[in-house]
Amino acid sequence: MKPIIPLLSLVLLLASAMPLRAQGNKQEPQQPQKFVALVEEAPKLTFFQGFTLSADVFGVAQRIFSDYATFEGALRLNLKNTFFPIVELGFATCDSEDANTFIRYKTNAPYLRVGVDFNMLKDKFQDNRLFLGARYGLSRYNFDISGPPIKDPVWGGSEPFSYTDIATTSHWLEIVVGVQVKVWRNFHMGWSVRYKREISSTKNQYAKPYYIPGFGTTTQTTAWGASYNLIFDLNWGKTKHTAREVTLTHRPLQQPTDTTSVTPSDSTLQQPQQQ
Repeated sequence: MKPIIPLLSLVLLLASAMPLRAQGNKQEPQQPQKFVALVEEAPKLTFFQGFTLSADVFGVAQRIFSDYATFEGALRLNLKNTFFPIVELGFATCDSEDANTFIRYKTNAPYLRVGVDFNMLKDKFQDNRLFLGARYGLSRYNFDISGPPIKDPVWGGSEPFSYTDIATTSHWLEIVVGVQVKVWRNFHMGWSVRYKREISSTKNQYAKPYYIPGFGTTTQTTAWGASYNLIFDLNWGKTKHTAREVTLTHRPLQQPTDTTSVTPSDSTLQQPQQQ
């Protein structure tokens, strides 16, 4: 019996040590690793994007090859880089004499246009624009008209033909097509073509106005016009892209659910190794 007792003691000692060894070899469960993903949101435009100030140089250059000229400036609001309400204010001069009849027409007066432009380009984030717009024009002005004496075919003799300060009010509509191109920073240049149609003008017993400030000559009820603008664009509130941080949890033996720009929270660039 004595040899058996030490043998049993040895067996019990080995049996009690096996669970401890197995427990020592058991790995601790890994904690989930957190990652920060940058998720790009859809581009956004705030409602009010600023405004633009512009001046027309084509109207000033008209004096070189015609008897009239315009000095015009404009203020245009920018709503979501799509709609552009605009106010155009100008001053026009005309001093013209017909080479055949020697009738002279003269006026100097301000004019006003109000309307809206629509940016037809699909990409509303770029600084170049293609416009389609409409205007309502108004001018209240006085004009002078004079010419050679008029001969009376019945009684003979002649009467002077000269009238001054004839008060007139004119209204018209315009359809505008134009472009605007970025040159440097906030400085742009652009041109436009306008189709104009006269609505009405004050009638008087002496003569019809030859030239309407802001509209043009009245040889027909329609007219064409053009402008070349120097534009200073005060644009703000335009957000081209926005990003937000999203915390993702990565567990062993699983792939991250979001594969966009995943970066560990400890700012390292290495992806976790698969277990």
